[in-house]
Amino acid sequence: MNETGYEIIRVTSADDAETVVEAFGHTGPQVLFLPALGVPLHYYRPLLARWAELGYRAYGLELRGMPQSSTADVRAHDFGYHHALALDIPAAVAAAGLDTPFVLAGHSLGGQLALLYAAAHPHDVRAVATLASGSSHHGAFAAVAPRLKRRAQIATVRTISRTLGWFPGHRLGFGGRQPRTMMADWGFEGRHGRFVLAGSGADHEAELRALNLPVLMVSLDGDPIVPRVSSDHLGARISAATLTTPHVARTENDGAPFDHFRWARRTPDAVLGPVTRWLDAQPVR
Repeated sequence: MNETGYEIIRVTSADDAETVVEAFGHTGPQVLFLPALGVPLHYYRPLLARWAELGYRAYGLELRGMPQSSTADVRAHDFGYHHALALDIPAAVAAAGLDTPFVLAGHSLGGQLALLYAAAHPHDVRAVATLASGSSHHGAFAAVAPRLKRRAQIATVRTISRTLGWFPGHRLGFGGRQPRTMMADWGFEGRHGRFVLAGSGADHEAELRALNLPVLMVSLDGDPIVPRVSSDHLGARISAATLTTPHVARTENDGAPFDHFRWARRTPDAVLGPVTRWLDAQPVR
């Protein structure tokens, strides 16, 4: 444990990529948390620290491309969802010594990864909690205008990534710096409404349909990036799961619409409240 109140655990994946897990708390149910696309783990330290105060041993994994990862230069290192699922999460579980089954949680893209990993490793996971996570598919929107807007966004990301060979999201206000394959995986789900991941031979949609675990999918009132319809669209694809879908009202955010990211630092209890109440009610396997 360092002077800031968390433990840093070094992680080396099977392909020699290096990253870290930050661990908060000492005892309690174990939760492994996966960040959103392009968000460094340090952004979530207040959230993870608060989770630990609520009685959990909270672990956060720095994803590839982020500052504490050896693959921070995304122009030199290409990777996608498959690297996180097949290499980094298993390495993090081993390095941190997590007992199985553990709780797997994620924000936004991290929630997608949490569901995909749990679907592939259902005996290792006790429950899944996704926070402001959903499908990027334009078909999630019933109205024409938001559907067309989402299709245009996906097409723009695809064009830029293919042209440059990477995605400069830090300049465009979405996703941060990302390699081509990561945005190709994200964009495929956005265009087609299903996960087909580069480098993976698995039928991820079949695995999601067969996922038979408790799943909590939290949506946030006013979230402009992942509205409730996006969360519901992804939730419909895990038909065998015991699904709970709380929608946190903006009254829990001082009456303001939730920002997709800032709640994690400004009002973490608004989200951790329903999450921990739900987790506390789950039987231990």
